[in-house]
Amino acid sequence: MSTPEYQKIIADLDEKLAELKSTRDNILVQSEKAVAICNLALIQMRDLVIKNGFENQQDEIQFFKKVKPKVYSQLIYHNQIFKIESKRPNSCDKVQRKFLVGELDKIQNFLNDNLEFYQYHRCNSNFLDDHYFMRGKGDIRLRLGSLDFLTDSLFCTNHDQTVACIKAYDILTIYLKQELEKLNSRYGRNELKNKEDYLNESKLNWTESKVALIELIYAIHSTGAVNRGVTDIKLLSDVFEQIFHIDLGDRYRAFIEIRARKKERTKFIDYLKESLIHRMDDIDQK
Repeated sequence: MSTPEYQKIIADLDEKLAELKSTRDNILVQSEKAVAICNLALIQMRDLVIKNGFENQQDEIQFFKKVKPKVYSQLIYHNQIFKIESKRPNSCDKVQRKFLVGELDKIQNFLNDNLEFYQYHRCNSNFLDDHYFMRGKGDIRLRLGSLDFLTDSLFCTNHDQTVACIKAYDILTIYLKQELEKLNSRYGRNELKNKEDYLNESKLNWTESKVALIELIYAIHSTGAVNRGVTDIKLLSDVFEQIFHIDLGDRYRAFIEIRARKKERTKFIDYLKESLIHRMDDIDQK
């Protein structure tokens, strides 16, 4: 359910936010202005809901499940950006990384606390929609992200804010990971520069094939074992190239060839596993 009036509010909001993003204002000024714009859009929606109501139960459910969260999520997202950037330490990269990772952990805690509803939402379920997305169905015994339905029963339901939070945190997660990537890339470049002399003197040389090393690098990157997965494959490759004094060439083409293998797609990784097991077995037998 999305009438032309609601569609216009959403379209106008998207346009204003896009214009705001194109300005040269810093992130705090942008987010503060964005919160005001989103809040006005929500007020306009609320006025329409109170004035026009809904033709039937399904329209009401669809509004609070799909329409309102589109606007509400933008309000939550920009409000979170303002809070995060206001509190972000003006310190070294290490301290900033710790802070941003902490913000990611907060998002994960929210999802864990609302896991049952999160799964319901992600699976596009609807069997409890009449409890979650209709006004006047407020029940504090349900797992809630907010008690707004108690203070604004005309424009809030049990879980429309929870849906909005999930949508907002999806975007916020991308933002936080991008900020971490900037710090990690800068840190990686500095580390490479500081250790350049040492690495150039290193006598470590890669004696397997280049393809084998590329397979290993992609495997490490895929696990998220470095920087919680927030790192660039190029940066990781550059580190290995410098450590082992090797030029990997076109790593992306090599990875395409690895993917195209008819069998033994993880040939080197399998070989590593077998070699380690064999070594442990030999030790156990001594």
